[in-house]
Amino acid sequence: MSREAITDRSHDRSKWQNAPIEERIVFANKLLVLHPRFREAVEVLKRCHESRARGGEPQCGAILGASGVGKTSVVDHYIRLHPREETETTIRQPVLKVTVQPDATPKGIAADILLALEDPAWSSGTVQTLTNRAVKLLMRCDVELIVLDEFHHLFDMDRLKVMTKAAQWLKVLIVNTRIPIVVSGMPEAEHVLRAEHTERRFKDRQTLHGFTWRTNAGRREFRGMLKKLDDSLPLAEASGLAEQELAGRFYLASHGVPDYLMTLIRGGLAESLQRGSECIEQADLARVYEMKLSQQRVLRGQANPFVGQFDISALDRIQPADECRHVGVGLTPRAAHKRHRTATSNELLGGR
Repeated sequence: MSREAITDRSHDRSKWQNAPIEERIVFANKLLVLHPRFREAVEVLKRCHESRARGGEPQCGAILGASGVGKTSVVDHYIRLHPREETETTIRQPVLKVTVQPDATPKGIAADILLALEDPAWSSGTVQTLTNRAVKLLMRCDVELIVLDEFHHLFDMDRLKVMTKAAQWLKVLIVNTRIPIVVSGMPEAEHVLRAEHTERRFKDRQTLHGFTWRTNAGRREFRGMLKKLDDSLPLAEASGLAEQELAGRFYLASHGVPDYLMTLIRGGLAESLQRGSECIEQADLARVYEMKLSQQRVLRGQANPFVGQFDISALDRIQPADECRHVGVGLTPRAAHKRHRTATSNELLGGR
């Protein structure tokens, strides 16, 4: 079982009565609710990972979504299920997470891979030498799956174009190493995935969304998550987080963003423990909202949802935060129709 405090398993509340505050906060910080969309995203990683053992062309995929919807939690959870191991000769890393830097280039991605593999000279050399070292280290560390985080950095937002040479380099890397890759990033990464060099390879895709209050199913899902969290918190008493009015206040305070919701829950827990209480109260949540969320762009300007009379009609005016986010980018007709000379393997791996 993962070291995370996964909420699928209930626990005896009484054991927390005399537990130290710090222990409880650490436990809460590891809480993870495996809701259906989370599980589906984990399955993308699993399917691509397992494709390597079957031989043939590796299966690659994508996990996309706006900031705060849980992409990082999915990836980190999967990495914890496949931890690195020290052997006599090297450190084995079954799943390697690589953060792609802005303005991605073949040399930059090769350096990012070397940095993730803890190569001390990760930035030194030409694109050819960095690529060669990256390939050798990937094999030596027995990497079975690469996760490229911040993959949207392969789309140039200013010039509205895909970093074509980087996408081509990535294709050659997959062919040469036969290691499956799952990319994770913001919605504009779709532009990269539609490009000629990536569309066919990254077929297994999952888009994560925030919670919605606009449908009965959405409300049930949101309140169900609150109930699971309440049942799993390291407190000796239940806090009634899923009760209808309080759940509505939670939605107003988070606009359906899982990251904001977990900020409220973890902050509320810390506030209650500091008071010497064994349950979270609305006043605790009001303080957390004011301190940590009130200045977030999508929440700025609204009244504190945990203070005063509850305005249920306000829920009808709230749109999920990730639906409000419009990237506003697209390939121009000229860019879409412009034909590029196909680069040779030597140019892609050796650079010019």
